[in-house]
Amino acid sequence: MGRLYSYRGASPRLAASALLADSAELVGDVVVGEDALIAGGVRITGDSSGAVRIGARVTILENTVLRPLPDSDLVIEDDVVIGPGAVLQGCHVGSGTVVEAGALLDGRCRIGTESLVGSGACVKQRSVFPARSVIDGSPAEVMGRLRGPLRRPDWAPRSGDLAARRLPDGHGTDPGATSGRP
Repeated sequence: MGRLYSYRGASPRLAASALLADSAELVGDVVVGEDALIAGGVRITGDSSGAVRIGARVTILENTVLRPLPDSDLVIEDDVVIGPGAVLQGCHVGSGTVVEAGALLDGRCRIGTESLVGSGACVKQRSVFPARSVIDGSPAEVMGRLRGPLRRPDWAPRSGDLAARRLPDGHGTDPGATSGRP
């Protein structure tokens, strides 16, 4: 399991079914929901600025950074996918949203449910986007609207998929793996 650090009396809390890669780090006031997947190199910090709340079935891929800002917690609702290398600071991401690789979501912005934030998009502070928006650009703006629910991208694994293939020693599959934790 990754590294968990206490900060000012607060310690990260993970649901039993969450999967945390060995090289991921969680610091302070962080709560991770059921069946979440946090990949390698991810850094999530809940510090004196605020808390981080991550919902159920959220996928956060490699080298992503998540942190609150003063007076602005970071909230990621259920069923969100965050691509590799994204940076999220003190924002609110609605359920069913996909944030593609390298996107930046800055302080106090709000992304509506079932939206798509494009690769490399720069969402500025205090920006607000309605549900089912296609968001892209720098600065980011609404480029279109989705008519129905956003389909989970093929490039986004689920924690249950990886837990079944866990490699505790790096040399094969552990068929007895049931907890979802490495």
